[in-house]
Formats: sequence, structure tokens, C-alpha cells
Amino acid sequence: MKFIFTALLGVCYFFSCNICIAQNMNSAKPRENSFFHDNIEYQARLQLSVGGASPRSIPAQIREIESFKPTHILGLEMNATKWINQKNNMGIRVGLKYEGRGMKTRARVKNYYTQIEDDSGAQTKGYFTGHVVTEMGNYYFTIPILFVWNVSKQWNIYGGFYASTIANKSFSGYISEGMFREGSPIGEPTPFEGDSQGLYDFSNEINSFQWGNQLGAELKTKSNFRAFFDVTMANNPLFNKNFESISFKMYNIFGNIGVAYHF
Repeated sequence: MKFIFTALLGVCYFFSCNICIAQNMNSAKPRENSFFHDNIEYQARLQLSVGGASPRSIPAQIREIESFKPTHILGLEMNATKWINQKNNMGIRVGLKYEGRGMKTRARVKNYYTQIEDDSGAQTKGYFTGHVVTEMGNYYFTIPILFVWNVSKQWNIYGGFYASTIANKSFSGYISEGMFREGSPIGEPTPFEGDSQGLYDFSNEINSFQWGNQLGAELKTKSNFRAFFDVTMANNPLFNKNFESISFKMYNIFGNIGVAYHF
């Protein structure tokens, strides 16, 4: 992951240097019209993300979210906005982003369907009442395709779609301080007391492809820097189609804040 992040930083640096060189060359001599220079704006973005994988409505099995901690919060993006009208107030933005999406949660549950494994690796499905700790830490390469509306001298509003392919999968946790019943809510009981835990790891069941919607706004300053906030919500579930070890579907839902530098 460090190699990928460093490589992406290098690409962004190379990209920004070439833009600056091209701008200096263009100011020194006349040039012909170019799609990549006329009515176009480039941005480099650094973002912090807070959110997680969640059902779209809280199911009855989850009685209380006892704690929540965002993890893997950093993201880096390069994008280009092509203005499509003479007033330069409407445009299309396309970018490439490397971003983390993670969380750590602790919840109190009742009759929560899940799959656990013992020290030998044997897996058992059943219903659990007690406490569940979940840790998710995924990294994605994301391509946003957005419509940008320049509403004023201070604000841009943007919205559209994104598509992501996963670079690293991680979704695991454990159950504790409760009762696990194998097969059904009245099945053979197995107590988890004290330091006893039932482990689970669903990392390999995560969808490699995600797509969804993005909506946000950016505040323009007198300098080339901008501040932005947006929300992304996946339209397809976090886990594969045939995944059955959790009884409800979960979706990536994140809020992102950050700063951008435009060229």
C-alpha cells in the first residue's frame, strides 16, 4: 500500500509539473485551440473520509451502536473539469482517486445471524445475542464522473456517479459477551464469557467493483486553493451476490472533506 500511495503521489507531481510547463510555454508564444487547454481546469485533491458499511435502514437485530471509529481516512485525487458552455458555469468533471474506506464499530445485537470459526478453522453459522466488534479497512481506485455547476464566484456544486475497483480487502471482527446458537435462534447454545471470542473474517467476500452516487460542493478562495465537502453512497452491496453470512445487505456510505488546488 505504501508503494501504491507513493507511486500515485509521483504521478500527481509529474502531472502538475507538466501542466505548469505547458502553461509557461503557452504564455511565451501563441498556440492553436486545444481540447486539453481551452475551457478546462485541473485539480489535485486531498480528502478525509468518515463513514462505513451500513444497511440503508438499521435492522431489528442491531439494538445499539456502542462505539464508532473512522479508519483508513485518507484519499488523493487528480481530476479535470471541462466547461461546456460560453459562460463557463457548467462542466463535466472526470478524475482518478485513490481512497481508503474503513471503520471500527462495536454493537449490541439480538438474534444476529453470522458465521464464526474456532481455533481449528471450522466454521459455524448461527444466531448470536451479545456484542459484535467489526473492523473494515479497504482501499479503492475510483473514477468519478460528475456534472459541475458554477453557481457563484464562491461556490461550485457537483454531482454524478463514481465507479471503484478495490485494491485491498479487509472485513473482520469477533463476537463476545453473549450467547451463540447454532443453526437457529433455538439451536444448541454456546456461551461466550469473559475473554472468550468467536472470530469471523469476510474479507474475501467483498465485491471487487463498487459504483454509486456522489454529491458535493466546493468553496472557492482568492487563491488557487479550495475547500470541499461531498457524500458518496454505493448502489451495489459491499459483499458479493451469494454472500449469506450476514442476513442484511450493507453499502458503503461516506462523507468526505478536504482541500483542492486547481491549475
